[in-house]
Amino acid sequence: MSKLKMGNKCCKCTSDKDEAYQKKGGEPSPDDYEKLYFKAEFTAMDKENRGKLTTSEFVKLMMFLGYGERWKVDELLKAVNPEGDGYITIDEFYSAMKRPGVTEGTSRLRDIFFKFDDNKDGRATKEQILQGFTDMGIEVDDEIKEKINKLDTNNDGKVAYQDFVQSQLLTKGVLK
Repeated sequence: MSKLKMGNKCCKCTSDKDEAYQKKGGEPSPDDYEKLYFKAEFTAMDKENRGKLTTSEFVKLMMFLGYGERWKVDELLKAVNPEGDGYITIDEFYSAMKRPGVTEGTSRLRDIFFKFDDNKDGRATKEQILQGFTDMGIEVDDEIKEKINKLDTNNDGKVAYQDFVQSQLLTKGVLK
């Protein structure tokens, strides 16, 4: 069995009222799910809660998500931010993620968490995550259980995708 590495720091608290985690009347479409997950990734990297990423943060996030080599990310950055103002807004991030090959090239964490998120609201119960890890062949020990408990920042028994991503960004040293 493999071991999962997760950050020890507490992530940004995500309230139940956060629009990124609320379904709006009716059944959301797959595009709604994607946008919810993209927003969580953007927000996880926006540690100063500015509503925008520096171009450096954008590059780090895209490389962390697995988009590819630096030159590929630089080309994407130029395509979605031609004015080169030094920042990427959430709308520019959505635009980047919708470009051909980008969603597919950055889907590793999204695909994992999506398996746990049974109602597709960007949140999964701690039990679903632990069972999912076991199903994937990851050894779930007391340390992993404790780290999952810490990701439940509002003690409702669920972990938000944003907090899951942010814990991985911390673990990999992308965020400090």
